[in-house]
Amino acid sequence: MLTDILQKLIVLIFAVLFVTSCALIFFRFKNVNRTEGTQIFKTAEYFNAIVILVCFVTTIMFGIFNHFELKKSVHAIVSLNYSEASQALNSNGTRYNMAEIISDEVVERAIKKGALSDVTVKQLKNCLVVYPCVQGGVGDESQYHISTEFAVEYHASKDTLHLDSENVIKLITSAYKEYYIEKYTDNFSLDAEKPDFGKLEYMDIVSYFEKETQAILNYLYGMAGKNPSFVTENGSTFNSIAGKVHQFKETQINQNLRSLILQNGIVRTRNEYVDRLSYQNKNIDFDRQKNNASYNLCNQAIDMYSEEMTRVVLVPTWDQAGKYYMGRTKVGVDELSVMATNFSNYMASNEKEIMDNNLIMDKISLNNQDAQITASADSLVESIYESIKAFEKEAITAGREYSRHKMNQCIAVSIYGISVMSELKSLVMFAAFAYVTLMLYLISKKFPKKA
Repeated sequence: MLTDILQKLIVLIFAVLFVTSCALIFFRFKNVNRTEGTQIFKTAEYFNAIVILVCFVTTIMFGIFNHFELKKSVHAIVSLNYSEASQALNSNGTRYNMAEIISDEVVERAIKKGALSDVTVKQLKNCLVVYPCVQGGVGDESQYHISTEFAVEYHASKDTLHLDSENVIKLITSAYKEYYIEKYTDNFSLDAEKPDFGKLEYMDIVSYFEKETQAILNYLYGMAGKNPSFVTENGSTFNSIAGKVHQFKETQINQNLRSLILQNGIVRTRNEYVDRLSYQNKNIDFDRQKNNASYNLCNQAIDMYSEEMTRVVLVPTWDQAGKYYMGRTKVGVDELSVMATNFSNYMASNEKEIMDNNLIMDKISLNNQDAQITASADSLVESIYESIKAFEKEAITAGREYSRHKMNQCIAVSIYGISVMSELKSLVMFAAFAYVTLMLYLISKKFPKKA
């Protein structure tokens, strides 16, 4: 704050001196004729040692104060390099908003990331400005322009003078990248709340674990499809993590937990669970009967087609070169065959569900529960849940690393601090202004006050 006052004070002094000198010369020039006035300018001592010394000292002082003032300000250019940016969209297709670069969430994240002390979100946000580097107009279509580059400026205030300006802008842009990745790129998470396993049947817990692990696998396979060669910081790929999750699902959930429950007939409320499974079987059997009826109808319809009609059907067709030929086309029997196959698969799935439910009912009806085995099952459930959460965290970390890698290419940040050439230009301009002002002042003293 003090440097700003001193810098402006020096400029103000020379500005007042310049105006005063020009006014004196203007009014006193009337006291002499044109020849005498011209002679005063010609005989002036333009290389006065005192003038040069004063000019040099004040320029040095101005340069020092100017340097400290320039250090308070820094700016960065955020460039969006993905295809959707030219349509003012985020990478996920939502509307892009440049104000998010200096939003409260980003500023708060930057403060935490850099452990900035003695500054609030509001104080730091008041020092930031964001605007498009190139702005279009709305007069006609030739003026339409969607900017993909945005300037972020930081100007220190009295509340943030203790912070390093360049470090602040680096933290803001880095925090924005993290915020953008989490909000607009591929993200994944399972149920945040842990289920109360004590209120769930053991086979329902198995189904829950299968659903959760399958969700992780689907995410990993999807990411592997985008970039199968991507390697995380710990040397893993999406496929290698998926392999571990699949192996865990088959061994720990399907073999260990499911087998333990079925072999020992572990159940919380036997009668209620048997009634529920019986009700499910009735509904599944109803679906099986519908699928069976549909399957038979399709076969009956196929049998109604003449054998000669279904061998081959040729229709007149034009190829890409414009030549005429007879092309084969599908007939109704083809569609009916596909439908019949689908209904057959549905029936097989229904029958498998009924058999699985019958197996569970048989097992829990024949075996007596053992408290020690139940305790082992509960312990295994907790262990599997913790492992699934660990796999979820590993998958999310890998996904974010990939998104960060991709966004480092899609969101580029260039930071511009103090320019040496800009400082030198300011010094030269001030030195020239100071020299001219001092010389005008000395020349004004040579003009007589009265004729």
